Amino acid sequence: MSTEQSAESLLRRGEACLSDNQPADAKALFEQALGLRPKESAAWRGLGKAQLDLGETDLARQSFATALAIVPYDRYAAHMLAALSGQADKRAAGYVADLFDTYADQFDGHLTDTLGYRIPQVIADLLADRGPFKTMLDLGCGTGLVGATLANVVTNMDGIDIAPKMTRKAHERGIYRHLRTGDTRDILATDNALAGPYDLVTAADVFVYVGPLEATFASVAKILGAKGFFVFSVEDEPGEEIVLRSSGRFAHPQRYVERQADNHGFGILERLSHPIRQERDRPIPGILYLMTRAG
Repeated sequence: MSTEQSAESLLRRGEACLSDNQPADAKALFEQALGLRPKESAAWRGLGKAQLDLGETDLARQSFATALAIVPYDRYAAHMLAALSGQADKRAAGYVADLFDTYADQFDGHLTDTLGYRIPQVIADLLADRGPFKTMLDLGCGTGLVGATLANVVTNMDGIDIAPKMTRKAHERGIYRHLRTGDTRDILATDNALAGPYDLVTAADVFVYVGPLEATFASVAKILGAKGFFVFSVEDEPGEEIVLRSSGRFAHPQRYVERQADNHGFGILERLSHPIRQERDRPIPGILYLMTRAG
């Protein structure tokens, strides 16, 4: 077997170990691959993932930085490096939009059938005795899965998503009054049509791609009506602070979310533990929060 074939085999085995939740074995395999091909960006990316899963944050940051130096247009590596370093990088800005645009046409089936995604219905169940609602804003609306689930209890529904192909799919459903494409915080700060007040604001599987939620909570506090409801899902994590996972998504501990609620004038009405999705053949623990304006 040639060096090229050996390196490719090590990369495949490393990715398989990551999928099987064996980061230590994956780390060893990616390091072996780099011994054969030191400038293999995929090996540096894989090594960064394994290190992150092992809690080796500083080493993971260095690995993603190396991968990005080899392939400067690698938006995943840019996203991971920016999140781990706290430094903005314009190359990372399009990561989430690109991620969703690449499979917008297969999104609904992949999410519900392959990943076991049931959050829209769980949100509907949480709100079953709260409606009907005159106005709703669907943050990170995607193709409109949440909107479609709640369409029979909402009169006027607006949506925002960062991915253009996703908002086009949402538009095809014909259930949204206003649809916008772009960064939620920027749009809410400038678009008078989405100034509220809203009876309901939803964010299903959205904050896992946002990270810090201070600015988002502040924006929602401005547009939510006095007796309005704010419902969203997050991936759960023990501890106090947000954690970046090798999936490229963020997990938000309960204590962090509770601080945001306190700091921005929200009261927590319900807190429901529920798997967010299936990944690597296991459920990803999550929490759904139902909040309202405190006082």
